[in-house]
Amino acid sequence: MKNLIVICLALAFFSGAGCGNKPEKQETPATTQAGAARMVSLMDPVDKSKIKNFKEAKYPYVYEGVEYRFNSKEHYEAFKKDPSKYVSK
Repeated sequence: MKNLIVICLALAFFSGAGCGNKPEKQETPATTQAGAARMVSLMDPVDKSKIKNFKEAKYPYVYEGVEYRFNSKEHYEAFKKDPSKYVSK
């Protein structure tokens, strides 16, 4: 049974590695919508609630290379005034 798992993992690894072909660049919400953003937060930083549907979440804001989304305009405005208050380093 262990051998079967090892074989499956090896096949998955090598099939994803390709044969020297570079995959096309895939765009993420951080690169398409926020330009220079490198990371995306999946929670509203003001009330710490989870963003259930990131694509439909309104009010994007990039702070220190991270794109944040908010559940309300009030949270967006509060974050814009003082982002360091809501983001731990």
